[in-house]
Amino acid sequence: MARLKYWVWLSCVSGVRPLIKYRLTEALGGPEAVFFASREQLLAAESRIQPREADKLMDKSLEDASRALARCQEKGIAIVTLQDADYPERLRHIPDPPAALYVWGTMPPVDEGLLLAVVGTRKATPYGLRMAERLGADIARGGGIVASGLAEGCDAAAMDGALRAGGKVIGVLGTAIDQVYPAKNRPLFDQTRAQGALVSEYPPGMRTFAGDFKQRNRIITGLSLGVVVVEAPRRSGAMVTVAHALEQGRDVYAVPGNADAYASAGCNDLIGQGAVPVTRGSDVLRAYESRNDLLRQEPAKIHIKKEIDKPKDIVYIDHVADSLDGLPESQRKVLSVMTRPDMHADDIIAASGLSAPETLAALTMLQVAGRVSVGTGKRYTRKF
Repeated sequence: MARLKYWVWLSCVSGVRPLIKYRLTEALGGPEAVFFASREQLLAAESRIQPREADKLMDKSLEDASRALARCQEKGIAIVTLQDADYPERLRHIPDPPAALYVWGTMPPVDEGLLLAVVGTRKATPYGLRMAERLGADIARGGGIVASGLAEGCDAAAMDGALRAGGKVIGVLGTAIDQVYPAKNRPLFDQTRAQGALVSEYPPGMRTFAGDFKQRNRIITGLSLGVVVVEAPRRSGAMVTVAHALEQGRDVYAVPGNADAYASAGCNDLIGQGAVPVTRGSDVLRAYESRNDLLRQEPAKIHIKKEIDKPKDIVYIDHVADSLDGLPESQRKVLSVMTRPDMHADDIIAASGLSAPETLAALTMLQVAGRVSVGTGKRYTRKF
C-alpha cells in the first residue's frame, strides 16, 4: 500500500505525457523515486521531458492520491500498476503504457482471450450503427472479448451488441473511472461494469480534458489483438485509433461502405491500403482460425520417459516427428525458445527475436491450441 500511493500520485499528475511517466519510472526505478526526484534529476533522467512537465511533477502533494485511494476502496475499484503481475501483458509492451489502470468490474482474461476492439465514428449512419451492433454480437457469440471506447455511435452500438449476446466486454474510458460520459450512456456503463469491466488510466474524481480521449485510444488497441473499424471519415478519432494499432503491430479490419459515403471514406481507404475487409464477426474470427489452424489442429501425441539417474521431478519429453508442422513461423519460434517451465513473457520475447505484440499473439494462440499453459505472473510453460 505504501508504494501504491506513489503510483496513484503519478497517475493523478495531469499535463505529463504517459510516455514520460513510463520512461521516468523505468529510468529512476519506480514512482517513489520519481516523487522524490528534484527537477534537475527529472530533466537528467529523461531527455524527452519538457520543462513544463518537470514543473508539473514538482507538485509533491499526496492529497489527490489519498482521496483517489479512498474512493477506489469505497466503490470497489481495483488498481493495477505496472509492477503488478496481473497488469495486461500486451498493454505493458506498448511504447507508453499507463502507469496504473483503474478497473471497475471484473476484468476478462485479456492476454489469454481473443480480445478484439470494435470502433467507429460518433456520428454514425444507420448503416454504421447496424454493422457495429452486428459485429459486436457476432464476436461475442464466437467467444471473443469485445473492447470499445463507449463513445456515442459505433462504439456504443458494438458494445450493446456484445452485451446483448451475453459476451465479455471491456469499456475503455477517456475520463475518470467514475465519470459517465456522455451522461445518457449511464445504462451502457452500468451494464458493461456488470458484465465485464470499465477501465481508465484516470483515478476517480480526476478532472480530464478533451485531449485525454485520444490517449484513451492507445489503451483500446494495446489491450487488443486486432481492431475492427466499422465506419470512419478520413479525419476522425477512429483513424487515430488505427494509427495506434499500426504502431503497436495490431491487426486492422475495416467494414466497407459506399464509394461516395463520407462516413466510410476512412474505412475504404484502409481497405485500399491493405486492411482486411469484413462484414460480419465470423470474418474476423475466421482470420485467426485460418492463420493458426485453431479449430483443426489436435494436440500432438507425446510420450514421456524418465531417466533414473536424474531427480524424479525432471521429466524429459520426446516430440512426435513433425509435431510443429503447419504452425506459423512466429509460433514455431516461440516454442523453440521455451526451454524451461514458467518462462516469463519478457524472457520469451527477448529470446525469440520477435516483437512484443507478435510474441504475445503467438502465446495466446498457442495456449488456445493447447500447446502452452499460462501460470501466475505471465509465466508460460510449453506442454510438449
